[in-house]
Amino acid sequence: MKHQSGRPFTVIGRNEAPTAKPSLKRRLVLLVPNTFTLAAVVCGLTAIRLSHDGYYALAMFAILGAVVLDVADGYAARRLKAESAMGAELDSLADFLNFGVATAMLLYDRHLHEFALAGWAIAAAYVLTTGLRLARFNIQARAQKAFLKEGHTEKPKWFCGLPSTAAALSMIALDTAVVSVFPAEASPVMAIATLTAAALMVSTLPVPSLGAIFGRRR
Repeated sequence: MKHQSGRPFTVIGRNEAPTAKPSLKRRLVLLVPNTFTLAAVVCGLTAIRLSHDGYYALAMFAILGAVVLDVADGYAARRLKAESAMGAELDSLADFLNFGVATAMLLYDRHLHEFALAGWAIAAAYVLTTGLRLARFNIQARAQKAFLKEGHTEKPKWFCGLPSTAAALSMIALDTAVVSVFPAEASPVMAIATLTAAALMVSTLPVPSLGAIFGRRR
């Protein structure tokens, strides 16, 4: 096969050494975490639809469902030893949709639309910082794998910046509390909170993981 210059080119992966094809059982096991991830994507899309139609509480539950499925896919991947590069990328894309786009649209439809273009800019900032946060996490995860391959066994238990999942959960919890206690001031409070969460996601603030909080003390 040749391109316009007349020189042959190769398709990536064609010249690699063949590897043993996994058994049907193994392939089904590898599908389990990705199934959870895709189900989480459906939750995120459902949350966008529900918030657009004004069903804010149901949209929040859909995002919470995405959180549960996000935890489940990671747990299943570790327990079944089904971690893969494709699964990691798919999980990152799902997090961007569920905890970035879906959460921002919920906040915009419920509160930020009151500020017209400024409200849309705040929602966009939240989505963009979620993407930046996830991109940085992916880079750090690759560096961590290289670190462990060198013989180190201790995994880092602190995040750099607020994780997107924690940001989405914080926004839902704060939204519920503010609307219940101070409904008249809910929109300006949530606008400020959205910008704050966006800034924390791209910050270098050390945030403890569950392993750091509940792990064994030496």
